[in-house]
Amino acid sequence: MVRTFLKPDNQNISIRLPQSFIGKRIEVIAFIVDETNDDQIISDPVQTYFASEKVLSKDWLTPEEENAWKDL
Repeated sequence: MVRTFLKPDNQNISIRLPQSFIGKRIEVIAFIVDETNDDQIISDPVQTYFASEKVLSKDWLTPEEENAWKDL
């Protein structure tokens, strides 16, 4: 993972990626750090859902879980 903070002086930015990123699908997210806080993110149920879904699915989508819930 590459994480960096910058203060652009125009609408164009450029990032240098590690060689291991070449040819792979990556996600780049831009937001204003000063305008976000943890309280906003946590209190928004839609954002919490999207943030949690992928992580939780690793535990939910297992044969053990399927077996545990099969009778319900």
